[in-house]
Amino acid sequence: MLRGIESASSGMIALQRKQDALTNNLANAETPGYKQDSSPLRAFPEMLLEQIHNQSSAPGRKIGSLTMGVYNQETLALFTQGSLVSTNSPFDVAINDSQLAPVLTNNKYLKPSVLFAVQTADGGFHLTRNGNFSVNASGQLTTSSGDLILGQNGAPISDPELASGDVTISDNGDVIIHPNDAARAKTVGSLGMVVVNDPSQLVKEGNGLFTINGGNTAMIAKTMPEGVQLQQKMLEQSNVDIGQTITEMMANIRLYEANQKVLQAYDKTLEQLNTVGRV
Repeated sequence: MLRGIESASSGMIALQRKQDALTNNLANAETPGYKQDSSPLRAFPEMLLEQIHNQSSAPGRKIGSLTMGVYNQETLALFTQGSLVSTNSPFDVAINDSQLAPVLTNNKYLKPSVLFAVQTADGGFHLTRNGNFSVNASGQLTTSSGDLILGQNGAPISDPELASGDVTISDNGDVIIHPNDAARAKTVGSLGMVVVNDPSQLVKEGNGLFTINGGNTAMIAKTMPEGVQLQQKMLEQSNVDIGQTITEMMANIRLYEANQKVLQAYDKTLEQLNTVGRV
């Protein structure tokens, strides 16, 4: 009986963690560049049941198997391409890497993902898909939360005229300023892009940022990766399907309630057992 309680309780814990991931996905459905989390449930290995003795004292024999419940081991971000929407901001840039070919990694063909290189206030190296950029008071290109956008040379993209001039970001990532005097047009840098062959190595750090094991500025591509396009005045939306997410949340709640009822049934049974023979 106690095994049944353990199976039901493990199911409730796993379903709660999955519900947390679904809730976070729904909360970020409108966040540019957000990648939804997948939180798969896995079953514990089954145990074989063996009859140790029978009436004829014959050796034990297998009589079936016992499932030990489910667990939620990890949460993985899904790096499918989000839809692109048009904006009027010259500092909005969307990555379109849907044409990247799969790469053989660890004996598996995986779809790479391309991200912008970012430097946080503490000097840390991070990555992001959120192309909602702006310019700070120092003329530096930043994310919406103020982190610095790095160029292909690993240094922040900066120029005093970024905030005041007409800016073009080309398909290959060049940031070009067009002051009132057209003859003074100049390129102030090229957006630093990082190709991650195995996106499962990326870890979410909040504010749309990711880190990767062993990541450093040497990972920044010196040229725009083949098959990748940057589109100015556009933003990549999150890849969260709101309707599907709500449906999964409702199904998850029903499964949680079913496990809860199993525990309640065990609780009533144990209560009756405890009262047997009581004077």
